[in-house]
Amino acid sequence: MKNPLHNRRVRFSRRLTTYLLVRISFWSLLMVLIISTIGFVFSYKQAKEELITTLIKDTNRHLASESEHFRAAEQSASILAESFLKRYQEFIGDTRFQERFDSWYSETEPGVFRLQPEFYDGIAKNETWFENITVFAGPRQSGISDELKGRTTIAQYVLNELAPAWQEKVANTHISMPENILLVYSQTHPWGLLAAADLVVTDFSVVQSTLQEYNPERLSGWTGLYYDLSAGYWTITYQQPVDFQGQHLINASHDVALSAIIQRMIHYQSDTDKRMLFNANGQLVASPETLAESYQQRGVLDVDKLSNPEYAEIYQLIEANGADADHFVLRNALPGELLIGQRITGLDWWHVTLYPYRKIQLQALQGPLRILVATIALLLFVLLIVYWLVSRHISKPLRQLAEMAMLIGDKNYSEVISSKLLQNQVRSEVGLLVRSFRTMASRLLAHQQNLEQLVTDRTAQLAAANEVLEKMAHLDGLTGLRNRRAFDKDIARICAYPLETPTALLLGDLDKFKPFNDNYGHQAGDEALKAVAKCLNSFKGVRVYRYGGEEIAVLADVLNQEAAEKLAEAMRSAVFALNITHEHCANKRLTISFGMQLIDTNATIEANIIAVDKQLYEAKKAGGNCIS
Repeated sequence: MKNPLHNRRVRFSRRLTTYLLVRISFWSLLMVLIISTIGFVFSYKQAKEELITTLIKDTNRHLASESEHFRAAEQSASILAESFLKRYQEFIGDTRFQERFDSWYSETEPGVFRLQPEFYDGIAKNETWFENITVFAGPRQSGISDELKGRTTIAQYVLNELAPAWQEKVANTHISMPENILLVYSQTHPWGLLAAADLVVTDFSVVQSTLQEYNPERLSGWTGLYYDLSAGYWTITYQQPVDFQGQHLINASHDVALSAIIQRMIHYQSDTDKRMLFNANGQLVASPETLAESYQQRGVLDVDKLSNPEYAEIYQLIEANGADADHFVLRNALPGELLIGQRITGLDWWHVTLYPYRKIQLQALQGPLRILVATIALLLFVLLIVYWLVSRHISKPLRQLAEMAMLIGDKNYSEVISSKLLQNQVRSEVGLLVRSFRTMASRLLAHQQNLEQLVTDRTAQLAAANEVLEKMAHLDGLTGLRNRRAFDKDIARICAYPLETPTALLLGDLDKFKPFNDNYGHQAGDEALKAVAKCLNSFKGVRVYRYGGEEIAVLADVLNQEAAEKLAEAMRSAVFALNITHEHCANKRLTISFGMQLIDTNATIEANIIAVDKQLYEAKKAGGNCIS
C-alpha cells in the first residue's frame, strides 16, 4: 500500500503542471491576439495604401513614356508650320505654282477640285516624286484665286517632303485651309479622293476651332475624340494655325488614331480596371468602350452629350478635385470604385483609372490574413512544445523529488544518499544540453557555409544575367549598334556633365531608303543597314546608335567644328565606298546624308536634336549624299 504523502505530492506535481500550462496558454493567446489585431489593422491599411501607390506609380511611368508620342506630334506639326510659312513667303509670287495647280488638279464635281489620283499612287513631276498625297478643295462661296492656287501647291510640296518621316508616329499628316481645302498625306486612306463632294470641313468643330472668329488667341491644341467619316475611324487631331499678315493661311495638323491611344494608354494593364482620357474642355479623348454609330455624326464627344452618365460624373469629379493637383484618389466617389485621376503634363489631359475598390480591399487583406493565420498556427505549435517540455522536464523531476522526499519522511537516509535518480537526471540533462549545443552549432555552421556558397553562386549568376540584360536593353537587335535608349542616356549625361572637349552630334539618314526597300525587299534593306552600321562603327573614338528606322546618330569627342565636319565627311565617304547598288536614286548606289553640330550643353536635349535634325533636313534638301 502506497504512502498517502506520496499520492498528495504526485497530485501536487500534476496540479502545478496544469496551472503553468493554463496560465502560459491564456496569456500567450491574449497577447498574440492583441498584437495581431493591432498589426492586422495597421498592415491592412498600409497594404491598401501601398497597392494604390503602386497603381499610381505604374501608371505615371507609363504615361510619362506615352506622352512623348504626343509631344513628338506637336513638335513635328511646328516643323510643318514653319516650313510652310518659309516656303510661302519665298514662292507665293511664283506663277509656276499657280500653273501647276491648273495642271495637276481636276474639277471632279461643280466647284470641287481634287488632286489627280496619280499623286497618291506615285508620280514624278518637275523632278519631284509625289506619293500618298490627296487634296480635296470643296465648295466655297467664291472661286479659287491665284493666291489660293499657289498656296495650295506650296502646301502640297511641303507636305510631300516632310510627312513621310512621321508616318510611324501618327496616323495621318495634313494641312487644312479656311477656304474648305484639305491636303492629306496617308499611306492607307486616299482621303481627298473619297471625301463627299458637298463636304465643308469648316462646318465641323475640328477645323472650325482654328478659325480666327472661334480662336482669336490663335492657340494650337488637341481636339477631343471625333469620328472621321471619310477615313472611317475614331481619332484625335493636333492643329497649329498659321497666320501671315493677319490672314489665316493653313493649319498644320496630325491625326492620332483612337486604336493606337487605347492600345498604348488604355488597355495596357488588366481587364478589371477601366481607363479613359479627358481633355480640359470637358471632352472624351479615349475610352475602352465601343462607341455607338450614333456618335459618329456628332464630331467631338462632349461628356454631357454621351448616353453613359458615368463620363459626366467623372469629369465633374476632375473639376472638383484636380484644379491644383497633379493627381487625386477618391474612394467610392462612384459606388464600388476606386477612382485615380492623373494629369498628363504638357497636354493638360486627365487620365482616369476606375479600379474595383472591393478588389483593392481583398488584395490588401491577403497579406495580413496570412500573417495572422501563421502567427496563430505558430503559437499553437509552440504551446504543444511547451506542454511536452513541461511534462518531461518539470513534472518528471518533481515526481522524482517527491519520491526522495518520501524516503526522507520515512527516514531512509542511506537510501537517499545512495539514490542516483536526481543526480542521473541532472547529469543526463547537462550532458544532453552540451551535446545538443555542440551538435546544433556544428549543424548551423555547416548550414551557414552552404548558404554563403549558394548566395555567392547565385550572386554571380545574377550579375551575369544582369550584364546580358543590360546589353540587350541598350543594343539594337538588327545592327548591333547602341539603340535609341542608349542614345538618350548618353546625350543626357553629356548635357548634364559636359566634358572639357566638345562633343559632336551627327544625325544621318540613308538616302532614298524606302525605294530601296520597296524594290530590293526588306531583307536586302536589313543587310544594307547592317553593312552601314558595321562601316560607321569601325571608326575609332565614336559612339554609333541606331536612332530609328534608317536614321543613325553618332556622338564623338572632337577638338573643334572642323574636326567634326571631317568626321562626318569621312563617314559619308565610307558609306559611299561600300558601293551598295541602288538603281533607284541619282548616285546608283546607297548613300547617306548627315546633319552635324557641336552639342550646346547650355541648351536642352530636344533643342540640340531639333537643330541637328534641321541640318539633316538641309542635307536631304540639297539632294542627299552630303553633310550640313
